[in-house]
Amino acid sequence: MRFGVQLSIKPPAEQFELVRRVEALGFESVWTGDHVSFHNPMYEALTLLATYVPITSRIRLGTAVYLLALRTPAIAAKITSTLDALSGGRLIFGVGVGGENPKEFEVVGVPHHERGARVTEGIDVVRTLWRDTPASFKGRFTQFEGVSATRRAWPRSGPPRPAARSTASRSVISASSPWVATGSRPRRCGRRR
Repeated sequence: MRFGVQLSIKPPAEQFELVRRVEALGFESVWTGDHVSFHNPMYEALTLLATYVPITSRIRLGTAVYLLALRTPAIAAKITSTLDALSGGRLIFGVGVGGENPKEFEVVGVPHHERGARVTEGIDVVRTLWRDTPASFKGRFTQFEGVSATRRAWPRSGPPRPAARSTASRSVISASSPWVATGSRPRRCGRRR
């Protein structure tokens, strides 16, 4: 069994020392949450994980979870492929629907009621851009033809796999593997497969 930790936000020097300590203690992974606007201040998730790359060597770096509906999927694909490459293949890209704070959807101009559909499509966009060069996609929210946005030479067994944490959208759970069950009750989610 492997164990990871999700850290609360600390001042930078303290945050970095804590991550070094977590790796030294033998944890498999370190995780961070993600919000654009929330009741308490948070660092941007992928930027925070990028700061861990030069101060760690083994520990996996994960988002639990990244609110993909709040971002353009192509930009998320570019950033995550870069982070995975710079970390030597250590990224775990956990994706979720979110929604507990409708104001953060308002601030980025995304209708709250579209979040599930946007995440489901966004996962497909990210996977397409990770996999195909050039890539093409035609969806409800995203369309492109013959673009190259990410690198293809993955350091390990392929691109990072999106993981999902969601009870709001079963399609996110079925479209993703593995599943981060933080804050969810099994009977509310049903069987994953």
